[in-house]
Amino acid sequence: MRPFIVIFKHEIFCLFISSSTYIASFYFLTLLGVGFHFFLQSFAYTDWILPPLSSLAIGLFFGAPALVPFLTMRSFAEERKLGTLETLLTTPIAPEILVLGKWSACFFFFIKICVLAFIYPIILLFLYPEQGFNLGFTSIHYWIGCGLYLLIYGASFTAIGVFASIMTKNQMVAGMLSFTLITLYISLMALSTSAKKANDENPKAGYDFFEQSLAPFTNGFDKLEQFSVGFINLSTIFHQIIFTIFILILSSVQLNRLNK
Repeated sequence: MRPFIVIFKHEIFCLFISSSTYIASFYFLTLLGVGFHFFLQSFAYTDWILPPLSSLAIGLFFGAPALVPFLTMRSFAEERKLGTLETLLTTPIAPEILVLGKWSACFFFFIKICVLAFIYPIILLFLYPEQGFNLGFTSIHYWIGCGLYLLIYGASFTAIGVFASIMTKNQMVAGMLSFTLITLYISLMALSTSAKKANDENPKAGYDFFEQSLAPFTNGFDKLEQFSVGFINLSTIFHQIIFTIFILILSSVQLNRLNK
């Protein structure tokens, strides 16, 4: 347990002193806040059926490909570039603990940014209590649902980012690879949702067996509607945990290969 804590603290320290992390977080939160402000202004004139709080969750979800690479790209790529990874691998610390410690730090920072993002509705609730109540900002189950949704997918996205960082010595390449993989994963969710809706409208079209097999891991868009109204889908949480563990295992395997 002690090696994990040491690695976790070291990575947290590195993230907190990294200027790129702060710059990316600042611009990301600023754009998210501006978007949320304009969304609330036009909310009454739209056909949006989900709670307004879900718009923040959607912004964080779709913004993940731009944000996560800044959190994860240096985790292993920098170690490989400086030659310190070889030194780490010669210590009694298991590669699995190394991966878990670095991923936990990145995931923790992602959670911190999500918490900062959700300060926006809290401020609005204090400034305009009546409007905040009407918008559902006082409904605890909305907060829990959106929070859990971001936690399970944030865990998957940061795991993908750490895996990308292990694959190269160059931070920029790691960032681009992370962006590409997360974008592909989100695109797969979009395609899966479209295919499912097309099959519902026309059952004779057939829902491909491959798509059915991946559905538990790629139906994130469908589940957002459930989580945003406070309906916790336990199967989705379970599937995302399994997916995250799978990516972390792949990362550990790749790290073991580098150690040979």
